[in-house]
Amino acid sequence: MGGVVGLDFNAVYAHAAARGADLSLLADVLPAVEPFILFAWSPPPS
Repeated sequence: MGGVVGLDFNAVYAHAAARGADLSLLADVLPAVEPFILFAWSPPPS
């Protein structure tokens, strides 16, 4: 309980756009790497 459940893709895209990133590339890559990011941010099992 209290773990990360998903990324706010709108916030990620807005941040990437502000930094001048390629948004089409990000749109292709982000869904594939989201599970790994969520795993890294999840608290250790108790």
